[in-house]
Amino acid sequence: MRGERGVAVEAIGNAEIIRDSLRIRGDRLRFDELTDEASGEGRVVIQDTAKGFQVEGPRGRLYVTAKEGEIEQPVYRYDPPEHVKDQSRAGHGQGQKLFFEGENQYRLLRGTWTSCPAPDPAWYVKADELKLDYDRNQGQARNMSLVLHGVPILAAPYAEFPLSKERKSGFLTPTAGMSTQSGFDVAVPYYFNLAPNYDATLTTRLMAKRGVQLGGEYRYLTPSYQGQLRGEFLPSDRQADRNRALGSLQHQQSISPSWSYSLDLNAVSDKNYFRDLSSRIELSSISHLVRKGRLNYYNPAGWGGSLLMQEYQTVDRDVTEPYRRLPQLTLWHRPIDLPGGLQLDLGGHYTEFRHDQAGSPGLYGMNWVDGSRFVLAPSLSLPIYRSWWHFEPRVQWHYSRYDLDQAAIEQGRTQITRSIPITSLDMGLAFERDAAFFGRDWLQTLEPRLFYVNTPYRRQSDIPLFDSSRFGYGFAQIFYPNRYVGDDRISDADQITFAVTSRLLESETGWERLRVTLGQRYYFETPRVLMPYESPILDRRTDVLGEADVHLTRQMQFKTFWQYNPNENQTQRLNTGVRYQPGFARVLNLDYRYTRDLLEDVGIGVQWPLAKRWVGVARMSRSLLEERLTEAIVGLEYDGGCWVLRTAFHRYALSADDENTAFFVQLELNGLGSLGSSPETLLRRSVPGYGKIQPTATSTMLGTEGGM
Repeated sequence: MRGERGVAVEAIGNAEIIRDSLRIRGDRLRFDELTDEASGEGRVVIQDTAKGFQVEGPRGRLYVTAKEGEIEQPVYRYDPPEHVKDQSRAGHGQGQKLFFEGENQYRLLRGTWTSCPAPDPAWYVKADELKLDYDRNQGQARNMSLVLHGVPILAAPYAEFPLSKERKSGFLTPTAGMSTQSGFDVAVPYYFNLAPNYDATLTTRLMAKRGVQLGGEYRYLTPSYQGQLRGEFLPSDRQADRNRALGSLQHQQSISPSWSYSLDLNAVSDKNYFRDLSSRIELSSISHLVRKGRLNYYNPAGWGGSLLMQEYQTVDRDVTEPYRRLPQLTLWHRPIDLPGGLQLDLGGHYTEFRHDQAGSPGLYGMNWVDGSRFVLAPSLSLPIYRSWWHFEPRVQWHYSRYDLDQAAIEQGRTQITRSIPITSLDMGLAFERDAAFFGRDWLQTLEPRLFYVNTPYRRQSDIPLFDSSRFGYGFAQIFYPNRYVGDDRISDADQITFAVTSRLLESETGWERLRVTLGQRYYFETPRVLMPYESPILDRRTDVLGEADVHLTRQMQFKTFWQYNPNENQTQRLNTGVRYQPGFARVLNLDYRYTRDLLEDVGIGVQWPLAKRWVGVARMSRSLLEERLTEAIVGLEYDGGCWVLRTAFHRYALSADDENTAFFVQLELNGLGSLGSSPETLLRRSVPGYGKIQPTATSTMLGTEGGM
């Protein structure tokens, strides 16, 4: 070392300058105390241990306090300490020259950035000028290109990308795909980070067969209200020869501790909007769009209520439009505990029903009518639940009154009063015993359950079907006192339901290896209340229901549901499936569904490694009745370590004569975002147990994630 105190000092040979968290090392270092400048030559390393930033080059200089300077031929890395890892992403790169431009501010000439591991990253951002702002956690690149394994795959004169998980304004990743209905389809969204609690997205979508669509979404979140507003507009659709649009608003707000309200408003320009413009099967099968507003009230004393206004837009030509509720007023009280363990439930509602075709013939020989319905349904019960048994008798009074503008059927009533007492008894036991099978110790249970209901008959054939339908027959329905959903049909009943469940659990771990349930209902009197389209009940015994859930091993599970008609000795319904899942991203599903005279199909879904880094995904569903494929998915995923490529081909039936085909391609770059259209939702829905390889943050190239 040599120099003059208070002026300058020079160190040669493994030299180091330390100030607070700043470390500067080099073969030759000089520090000028008058200018606060440090300079060096020969493998100069500048490191900020508190921030996790380090850069190395053959020569450089730095004004220590101001954090301003430069270093030539830099090789840098940013590895944030543990307390900031959740806010900032690690990254590294190199360049021609790096400029220090203040605390946490860096600028590179002809530089690169990547979050892939060094020394040979699979992908990186390359730019003539690259700015890294670790105060705002944002990167800016001019004349940039995205390079994957040495091949540029994306170029732009200017781009921004996140250095953290925070949301920032900018262009989000474009999505691209292809479908039969729209042709080549590309969408470019721009994200507006307006405030920490609200944001917006504006999307331009180009469809080769249809034209250019504009869409937008606005989201907001405050302590007292939240919601989102969405809209889409496609002028002059070349296929449909008309303008097409979508609008949607969801809003929830608390007015006071007792009062709140919500809005759910949705509309499309035509019935084929989702069928033509969506590549997702769950959207193409939508039949109704709800439009409703609800005002809610709750009193700490236990009283509550709501005022509902609701209607629908029907977008399926084969489905009739439901009744509108204009309005529905509901009042209720939380369960009231009475002496002796009794419990009182109070509730009721008043509804005005309207229909655009009131006065004209409707379904099943009934007219569409306008009218009102008042329902009051208090109940008194004695619930007793213990560790090995339960006993719950209940008495309910169902009172309803209808005022109709005209009769629903010929010679029907326009003013109808219905008063029905409903009594029920639910009781069950739970027995346990130790057992030994297959060289193992087990705990076996036997759990019988009885459910009795008595409801007298009341004439109801001239009551319109405002909101009622037949309850799906299953284990949930057979332990419900009414065979119908809604209040327009209250089934008469003198019936008992019996079911028994047996479980087999490993004694050491408590793991349930087997659960089997059988159940059946018996009518002491044949029910007389029926829907207009419902066939009379001819037998006092219902179909037998069976359900089994078997874990053959830790990796293999078998599930089945069975509905059997003992009188005709025929299976009415059978759903069964096997899943084999020996590890992550290794799953095989086989399933079979059968409904007598209506449905019979088989399906297979699989995700499985094909070779090193390659994973295949597929789903096939075939209708045995129609003798055709109803859905086919074939996908391929490649795990590149710090990047993943996903492709998926999806073909599904829209109707008996029409199909849609869609193609998805997504390139996901760890720490940067993704390019293309994601098939992840499709694959998770179609292949139960699907595992997303290399899950990454949802931040996006040229912008940031939209999550709030």
